[in-house]
Amino acid sequence: MSFFDEAPGSKVNWKINLPVLWLGVFLACASFSSCIPFLPVYLLTELKVEQEQVRFWSGLVYAVTFLGASLMAPYWGALADRVGQRKMAIRAGFGLAVTYWLTGVCQNEYQLFAIRALCGLISGFVPAAMSLVSSTLPQERIGWGMGLMQTAAASGSITGPLLGGYLSSWFGMRMSFFVGAVFLSLATVLVIFLVRDVPIGSEKRRQAMHLFHDLGLALRNKELVYIMTMFFLIQSCVMMVQPLITLYVAQLMGAMNDDAVKMAGVIFSLAGIAGIIAAPFWGKRGQRFGFVRIFCLVSLGAGLADLFQVAVTDVWQFAVVQFTYGLFLAGAAPSINANVTVITTREQRGKAFGLLTGAQQMGGVAGPLVGGFLGNWVETRFVFVFISCILMSCSAYSYFTRVKGRPAHPEGLAGKI
Repeated sequence: MSFFDEAPGSKVNWKINLPVLWLGVFLACASFSSCIPFLPVYLLTELKVEQEQVRFWSGLVYAVTFLGASLMAPYWGALADRVGQRKMAIRAGFGLAVTYWLTGVCQNEYQLFAIRALCGLISGFVPAAMSLVSSTLPQERIGWGMGLMQTAAASGSITGPLLGGYLSSWFGMRMSFFVGAVFLSLATVLVIFLVRDVPIGSEKRRQAMHLFHDLGLALRNKELVYIMTMFFLIQSCVMMVQPLITLYVAQLMGAMNDDAVKMAGVIFSLAGIAGIIAAPFWGKRGQRFGFVRIFCLVSLGAGLADLFQVAVTDVWQFAVVQFTYGLFLAGAAPSINANVTVITTREQRGKAFGLLTGAQQMGGVAGPLVGGFLGNWVETRFVFVFISCILMSCSAYSYFTRVKGRPAHPEGLAGKI
């Protein structure tokens, strides 16, 4: 028996799965945010890319990871419905740990590009963990459990940039990638020894996997397509500015130095802090008034907050605006994620989360490329204005197509389909 297999006679216990996977998602998100937001600095200081080429290569190495993930996520999700989410988490965890270690030892931008492409192809730890939690929790606790998992992601997003910023300052940028590899390995070991999956019947194991047929059936769910579209646009907005924030902070502070890197780490962490504060609040409001109504509100609020970037003149003002922006945007992902469990059955959940992850990762492709392109032509503050327009458009579209003239629906965007 390999470590991929369940222990003989093992039983699913959500009271064990939930805290272990919470910690696993926390470690995975901390490993990501401890180093990936600082790739522009890594290119500039460690790989010696010319200043005028940093924005181009930053957008490229961000985008290639998300492109690979967007292509493979539906496949991994459909495969998980056949073989189990636990195996997918183990595969992705160890695979990502290897790519993080390789990133720490690469010597030029071409090697970094290749490693980040591989990272995208084998990614999927967090979606597998989320899907596993949603499949093992009692139905009456799904909303509560998914809210806790969102807190794990937000907490990791806080810890990672702070850790990465200080590790980079004390030991050099490469140490952040080594620590990220260790975190991912630890998260995977926890899954191997403590997490159990929902049993898959022998008949289902023997079935041939008709990937495109299965995904085509899932895509007939109109609400799932709507959720995928919104996730694509939200992720595009989040990632559009990722390659630019560290450089923008350095611009506001007047120099690219250790203080600028540490301050960038603090500002990256503000979104996670905002998520911990605001996500439970928005989750309760979504349960009461309908998730789509709350999505309209938070995307509008985040868009309006981004408009204030035009008036920012120093790094502290930028930090305040980013925190306010995060307070609103923290309600977007939980509203979307919670509704996936409403509009799909357990048997479809792997495919649904795979498609949702694919759409999210495609946003990760589009965002950095658009952000890098705009960053070469306009000031960074006007990139924020562009993001504001997208967010407010999402709000308006959702309101006029799914809210106006309809009663509040406490179950989700449109209830079960």
